[in-house]
Amino acid sequence: MSAIVDGVTLKDKLLADFELQKTAFFPDNPVLSGFRNKAAEAFKHLGFPTKKWEEYKYLSFEAFVKSELNHSLTRNSTGNVVQNELMVDDANNLFLIDGFYDEKLNQKKEWPQGVIVSSLADAIASKNVHALMHLGMHTKTDTDSFIALNTALFQDGLFVYVPENVHIEKTFQIIQSSTENEPKLIQPRILIVAENGSSVNFIHLQVSSNNNETTLINGFTEIVVGEKASVSWYNVQEVGKKMGIVQTTEAYLQNNAKFETVTVTLAGKLVRNNLTIVLKGTHCETHLDGFYFPKSGETFDNHTLVDHSMPHCESNELYKGAVAGDGTAVFNGKVFVRQDAQKTNAYQSNKNILLSEDATVNTKPQLEIYADDVKCSHGSSTGFIDSEQLFYLRSRGISESIAKALLLDAYAAEVINKIKHDSLRTKLSEVISGMIQQIK
Repeated sequence: MSAIVDGVTLKDKLLADFELQKTAFFPDNPVLSGFRNKAAEAFKHLGFPTKKWEEYKYLSFEAFVKSELNHSLTRNSTGNVVQNELMVDDANNLFLIDGFYDEKLNQKKEWPQGVIVSSLADAIASKNVHALMHLGMHTKTDTDSFIALNTALFQDGLFVYVPENVHIEKTFQIIQSSTENEPKLIQPRILIVAENGSSVNFIHLQVSSNNNETTLINGFTEIVVGEKASVSWYNVQEVGKKMGIVQTTEAYLQNNAKFETVTVTLAGKLVRNNLTIVLKGTHCETHLDGFYFPKSGETFDNHTLVDHSMPHCESNELYKGAVAGDGTAVFNGKVFVRQDAQKTNAYQSNKNILLSEDATVNTKPQLEIYADDVKCSHGSSTGFIDSEQLFYLRSRGISESIAKALLLDAYAAEVINKIKHDSLRTKLSEVISGMIQQIK
């Protein structure tokens, strides 16, 4: 795809910007400099996805790549705490503004000694061994444009390190937002390392405040879960009508590790979530759930991959969507069971409700199995609200609009109730209920 501005494409500008920055970033680390150079070469070869790409065939990034997005951002602390209806009070707040970690905005710091919470750029500059050991070392940059672009050009982000056998009771709430109404390309990078026997919970809020400009957020999160460690990751997305999100999240589990994640997408022009969970150890357990609610003019696309590479592991996946107006929902989920992954239990389900004749759903659940001693299943359903359930409520004197709202609330609750943080679960239920009541 060629986005030409004054004869120069956005791709050209990004690559030129990389050439200017590469000597300044990672100057003393040839390994990190090498993987950054490799990522830039991959993006140069791949470019931005078009609808000819199988993995992106339902999406169009033309509105973003044809805009003059400001990609040379600087740390710009406003000193003002971002406010959003979905923020919870009982959490350690960590702020990412335009992709930069803003420590000045942290209101609460309640975590055990030895836990590291810092700017990712600072962690790299100080040569933190845990950051350098894991940053970009588990992922591949040569097959996806957005992973390659983020790897080549990210300027900052967040680094959280939890030592062995440390249990953090208070949830970390990462508030990711942008400042000013100008078109921009934001590329935050998050690295979470939970060592053996540790446990930690995160809320990742991707929100905007009165941002009506064409803005693209290309985020990449890496989560390393050590042996017998437990990590919960709740990703909530509610951004402006002209904003797009491409969020890649990858989790890597060691022996006996547990990883739970819930992704809730409520607003945005275009939202693409790439979620990959790699079960690298035995006796791992993962749960991945999602709820998406695209309305007129919105496209929400969820791609998931659960990679069972070792035996005696379990994965459970449930994604549900409600699509209103001329909104579009896409689900593509794959469970990959390798030859050595005997005794695997893997379950996948995708369900969708169409709230209008113009709503669109494209769904593709997949199983790819190379082991013979496994229990795996997948399924998908798409349709309108159950007429019998609606008739039952109407026959008891409930109006049609209220009856539909009650059914949709219950439908969404199956996913929202998987969130173990009480305040977030309550707030999401209220916001979703309000959105449902506005649907005509």
